Amino acid sequence: MTKALYGIKVLDLTRLLPGGVCSLMLADMGANIVKVEDPHGGDYARYMPPMSGGMGVFFRTSNRNKRSIVIDLKAEQGCDAFYKLVQDADIVLEGFRPGVTQRLGIDYHTLTHYNPRIIYCSLSGWGQSGPYKLLSGHDLNYVSLNGVLGSTRTPHPLGAQIADVAGAYVGVMGITAALFKRERTNAGDYIDVALHESAMPFSMVQFVESSATGVAGGAGSLTGGSAFYEVYFSSDDQPLSLGAIEPKFWKNFCETVEKPAWIPRHVKPSEQASLKTDIQALFSTKTADEWDDLLSGADCCFTRITAPQDIVNDPQIKSRQMAGLDDEGVPWMRSPVRLISDDTFVLGSVPQQGEHTHAILEESGFSVEEIDALVASGAVGKA
Repeated sequence: MTKALYGIKVLDLTRLLPGGVCSLMLADMGANIVKVEDPHGGDYARYMPPMSGGMGVFFRTSNRNKRSIVIDLKAEQGCDAFYKLVQDADIVLEGFRPGVTQRLGIDYHTLTHYNPRIIYCSLSGWGQSGPYKLLSGHDLNYVSLNGVLGSTRTPHPLGAQIADVAGAYVGVMGITAALFKRERTNAGDYIDVALHESAMPFSMVQFVESSATGVAGGAGSLTGGSAFYEVYFSSDDQPLSLGAIEPKFWKNFCETVEKPAWIPRHVKPSEQASLKTDIQALFSTKTADEWDDLLSGADCCFTRITAPQDIVNDPQIKSRQMAGLDDEGVPWMRSPVRLISDDTFVLGSVPQQGEHTHAILEESGFSVEEIDALVASGAVGKA
């Protein structure tokens, strides 16, 4: 069965996490991803430790099933070569600061002269407009401003790159929506993705709750204020999560641990602090394995907390082939987008910088002589 995005060509100008994950998900859905890298090192992630096989492990994880071409976009001949690639492309994905693509001459409006059907997606920290658009930033900065970090009891670096990965998902969403629109209008579109905004829906519940009630961040019903939605520790100091929001799950928990008297205390605000103390005292009486044996089948929203390096051993993740290690021990993680018509997964190769330069140029109509001239000029890199 043909994958959903088979035949869709993406020119990926991005580096590092958000763009890498965005194009990886598109690749898993069958898109032809062409990494357009500069001649001065290319994607920084190639050299970020830890290393494996001469490449950064994260680069290997996020760039499988892609091809690489080296083009110097600061050179006139390099830009001209890129324009020709755009003519038979469907999507351009870029992650520069606002204004950079205009200076290079590869912005959306310029490229529409070469391909009016092109779909252009910009990933930036703060978006293409507004007073912060030119500010530097990383995931920690974005979640600091949009309410995510402020919803924690003690603000600290989170255990995930929320805004970066959310931006990747929003990019995929915008691209697929634009592809659908193009089928009806035959026109391309421009997608402005702000990583900061992409993570805002993660704090929607907290935003609504705190705005409506005045409850401070870290004290809401799902951010530390409730005993039924909390992290506890076993007798062997292993973290355990309890998320018994609904009355039926709370009742199942209380009955399984033989504490029926706790059932009426479920959502009473005055009981939450003391109830937390009581639950922690209870969890301190058994090991994590013992609690897992007792509660995993009790239908009470109980889960042991798994360290990142251990998720590949989880039966659910293994059964759905969501993540694993390749033959060299390099981790991989697939796109969670699953279409029942074709849910096959291929762990493809990772490109060396410029490995496919000649082949990609030939596919877009360059002759051997033209390619040799471009290489000699330094406008494109050698394969």
